[in-house]
Amino acid sequence: MLLRMIGALVDFSGRRPWLVIGLAIAAMAGLWGYASRLELRTELRELLPSDSPAFMAYERQAKRVDGGAQLIVIAESPDRGANERFIDALSERLEEPLRHHAARAACLAACADDACRSACGPASLIRYVETGTKDVRRFFDENKWLYAGVRELEQADEAIELEIALRSGLIDDLDAVEPGASEGGSGGQAAGAPAKKGLSLDDTWAELQRRLKKIDEFPSGYFSTPDGRMVAIRIVSRSAGMGDRSAAQLLDEVTALVGRLDPATFHPAMQVGYAGDIPNAIAEQKSLVSEAVWATVIALVLILGGVALYYRSPWSLIVIALPTAFGASAGYAFATATYGYVNTVGAFLGAIIVGNGVNYPIVLLSRYRDFRARGMAADEARREAVVNAFRAELVGACVAAIAYGSLTITHFRGFSQFGTIGFVGMLMVWASIVPLVPATIVAIERIQARLPRWLRDPPPRVSDEGAAGPGARLLARVTRRWPVVVLAVAPVVLILAAWKLPAYVKDPWEYNFARLGSKSSREKGAGSWSLKASEVFGGKMNVAGAMMLADTPEQVPAIKAQILANDAKDPEGKLVADVATIADVLPGSPEEQRQKIEILGRIRDRLTPRVLKSLSPEDRERALQMRPPESLRVITPHDLPDLIRRRFEENNGVVGTVFYVKYKNNVSFSNGKNLLRMANTTGNVVLPDGTHVVTASRPTVFAEMIRSMERDGPLATAASFLAVTGVVVLATGSLMGAFSVLSALVLGVLATAVAMAMLDVKINFLNFIALPITFGIGCEYPFNVFDRARLLGGDVALALKRSAGPVALCSYTTVLGYGSLVFADNQALNSFGWVAVSGEIACVASALLFLPALLHVMSRSGALQRAWKGGLLWRGSHHS
Repeated sequence: MLLRMIGALVDFSGRRPWLVIGLAIAAMAGLWGYASRLELRTELRELLPSDSPAFMAYERQAKRVDGGAQLIVIAESPDRGANERFIDALSERLEEPLRHHAARAACLAACADDACRSACGPASLIRYVETGTKDVRRFFDENKWLYAGVRELEQADEAIELEIALRSGLIDDLDAVEPGASEGGSGGQAAGAPAKKGLSLDDTWAELQRRLKKIDEFPSGYFSTPDGRMVAIRIVSRSAGMGDRSAAQLLDEVTALVGRLDPATFHPAMQVGYAGDIPNAIAEQKSLVSEAVWATVIALVLILGGVALYYRSPWSLIVIALPTAFGASAGYAFATATYGYVNTVGAFLGAIIVGNGVNYPIVLLSRYRDFRARGMAADEARREAVVNAFRAELVGACVAAIAYGSLTITHFRGFSQFGTIGFVGMLMVWASIVPLVPATIVAIERIQARLPRWLRDPPPRVSDEGAAGPGARLLARVTRRWPVVVLAVAPVVLILAAWKLPAYVKDPWEYNFARLGSKSSREKGAGSWSLKASEVFGGKMNVAGAMMLADTPEQVPAIKAQILANDAKDPEGKLVADVATIADVLPGSPEEQRQKIEILGRIRDRLTPRVLKSLSPEDRERALQMRPPESLRVITPHDLPDLIRRRFEENNGVVGTVFYVKYKNNVSFSNGKNLLRMANTTGNVVLPDGTHVVTASRPTVFAEMIRSMERDGPLATAASFLAVTGVVVLATGSLMGAFSVLSALVLGVLATAVAMAMLDVKINFLNFIALPITFGIGCEYPFNVFDRARLLGGDVALALKRSAGPVALCSYTTVLGYGSLVFADNQALNSFGWVAVSGEIACVASALLFLPALLHVMSRSGALQRAWKGGLLWRGSHHS
């Protein structure tokens, strides 16, 4: 019944080719139209499991602080004044959206319905702008005495009290010079004269200045390098800084504003650059997106060119392209319906589906041309080609879909979404070839019949025995004459695997994030300007800290203590330099401040006009400068300058729940192992009373990506291999047949792993996808050769002569699908291309060399007699 159904479908396609093609094109137009709604989300958090604790905590934190990602604009020129004037002009322009946002907030507060609220205008993308430290300097200058220690103030008070008593003659100065003696034996004061001393506040004043400098580290009032060569402004956005659309919009708006200001009018040599979370994430995003587009275009051009050259026919491109385009459209339409968006990894499926999907129409077209070249009528050749290739095509589609589908069982969204789209795309390519390929062949043949001879395809040619070319004949001859020599490659690969793989498998993961991002960005883009931002800020003003949140302000001291305790227990050494909290910028607790104010009051009372009058003019001027004002009062977090307070404030106005973990200067954030240690130290802190505080930061999010990859990667690989094994056993119908096909597959995959180990190619969140996919795509090739040999009654050499060309072409297209990524600027994508290409080459070499040699040896021993009688899935046709 199945044979009759397939034959009837092929015959119908031959009778009504334009109807079939028209329906396919209409369906594709609808699918692509629907898929055009698909949103591309390149935020790194879209790769994480949605139920990841770190992800959920980071999402909650982003909402509580309304984003908080930074955009740093740096003006660089030899003229400090020009840099400062440019920053002032930019600051003034940036304040306009903030004034609009304040008006919008007032408008929203007065609205009672959605219509009114929508009329209030769009929200500002900026939370606030930090232009410098002038307000901070003014605040600390007015309150500087409160930042001295209680003990230091008490010592100063005692020193002043003693000095006043000495001056009034109430007590004798035992250190005074005795009458008739001179200090040090020469010079000094006159005999009997009282010793002249200034007020003893020098030590207190020096310590106070040291503490104030620690808080206010920019003496010019601007964020600048000491020489003024670079001056910066910091924009704190409402974005989380993970590559989202609002961040890109903000960067575009600021870039346009800088362009309108024209930096060259401030100084001819002025350059303006952008650093911080936002431009770095967007640079990586643009690198990935542009590479995805170019990869798809380049792969398509090279694949189509190779197909046309192989068949010596540009018309063959239509036969190959239609089913492939249909499968790709179905895959992306499915993604639109299921997800509504595609993440970074899924963006590259275009090139990969094109490279893999063309395999099925290639095999079918090759069978048809083979039968036609051997004299079969067109109608019969179409029907027999479909029936003959059906099992190989079905198994190929199944194992490819399984390879993609194995990724869907993982929690890592970077894998699962990619796998789901690929699974649907591969199956739909296979499902469309039965009606589309025969219909397209008939339509093209009818068109060519009306064209001049020079526009028609040359007739397909094969040798008398069916070989498509000299390469196929050479492979058949080598594997038949010297099978044992060819099989000797297997022990070599196994020896290399036993030597290299154990150490590699212990730690195969890529922890150096510097080897995963955009090379050009690091050399001349946002990455280079981020290095300059480090020069400006140098870890000052909490810029180097990872922001985290507690549930309440009261928890923060305990969390700080626990994080420092966790860090001290790290067996590899300490990572944390400090944990910056709101308490670090306050002059103490309210009780301590009241105690200081009391002491300062006594000091002020002691410095009466009479005491000041007794001082020398120089000492009097200094004492007046240091005399505490009467306006001193207890400072609360809400009294701090905006520049300081906002860094510790949530959206709802609660101050003190935000804190920053500041890491040591020599700690690299590009080292994934450091990120894992940071996550262990700072993530999900358990306080001494048992309270569990869920904390998160950018390092903990990236650490979760590593953990997810380490957990889900082996799971996807094992699932892919086991499922492929099941399909192969069922399709071959014998254990020996399955053994031969799987041996070739495993050898190819093992050779790929050995190459990765020898070249020290580490596994990352992108290139890992190539491993489970290789099991599926790589299994198509040996099964095609095996199935053709089965159809020929066990004639392995003839099977290789007839199938080597199509199999090699299939591998060529797949290699190009991956190989276009080899030249990518993004290093993670680049490594993905290299790993996938290596796997393809190893698997096709194993299918065309190792498998035929193995089949020759096993056939001579009689081990494959049952395998040649037909598999369980499909009996096939009588033609081969």
